[in-house]
Amino acid sequence: MDSVLTVVNDDLRANRHSKRLAAVKQGIAHLCILILLFFVVVPIYFLIVKSLKSPEQETMHPFSVSFPLIWENYSLAWLFVKDYILNTVVIALCQTFGVLLVCSCASYAFVRYKFPFKNVLFIIILSFMMVPGILTLIPQYQMVLNVFNLKNSYFGVILPAIAGAVPMGIFLLNTFFSGLPKDLFEAAELDGASKFRQYLIVALPLSVPILATLGIMQLLSAWNDLLWPQLILQDERMHTITIGLAPFTESYYNDFLSLGVPFAGYVIVSIPLLVIFFFASKQFIRGLTSGAFKM
Repeated sequence: MDSVLTVVNDDLRANRHSKRLAAVKQGIAHLCILILLFFVVVPIYFLIVKSLKSPEQETMHPFSVSFPLIWENYSLAWLFVKDYILNTVVIALCQTFGVLLVCSCASYAFVRYKFPFKNVLFIIILSFMMVPGILTLIPQYQMVLNVFNLKNSYFGVILPAIAGAVPMGIFLLNTFFSGLPKDLFEAAELDGASKFRQYLIVALPLSVPILATLGIMQLLSAWNDLLWPQLILQDERMHTITIGLAPFTESYYNDFLSLGVPFAGYVIVSIPLLVIFFFASKQFIRGLTSGAFKM
């Protein structure tokens, strides 16, 4: 009887110890999340608050909300950034569409077609993921400038970006396409659908989550790109927001005017991405999780 009680007490102590250990681990995890949230939320807070301040309010209350809110900052900022936003939207949408088209077609071909040296070609394409982009910057610039003569052209920004995103895109979509049920393609083939029609009616509809993930990733990359557009687009009328906002901020800062106007510009150029992610976030997360499970 005593031995039974001893075993029961040991089990209870072990359970209490494991619960305390789990609580400690959970507390540490929550603390890490709170620290990360602090570094994400606080800059956004300052960005929004300072975008609604006048120079006097910025001097007297630099960190708190000040009234009245200066909404004129947004109207002034919009006059400056609207053309840059339009240029960026054109470039970003063309890049995103090009990446999705090329990568989905290539990945479908790797999965559904048989051709010589398929595996070797796939490995060669994936190996480009290991090459740092900075190493190819000068050769790529010389090629765009001297061979294709695409300087001061949107194509000079769009085409290299599509080529650079192809290896990662093919890797993600190839992994996803490989996990699609083969029975669906066989059924479509029995109904008389060609390989290309199977791509349109079977592969693409089932791949919306991973396509949304890849599309958002490419859209973010195009929206935030600075170095390459700055090298190619010398005409100020063709500048993207990342190029245009730098002198915009510098002019206000050097003239000792309120930083509220450039901060309002930052908020304005962030809104399109937030709207896109709000509507596509479910597909984006599904694409990430489904891709992880298939890997």
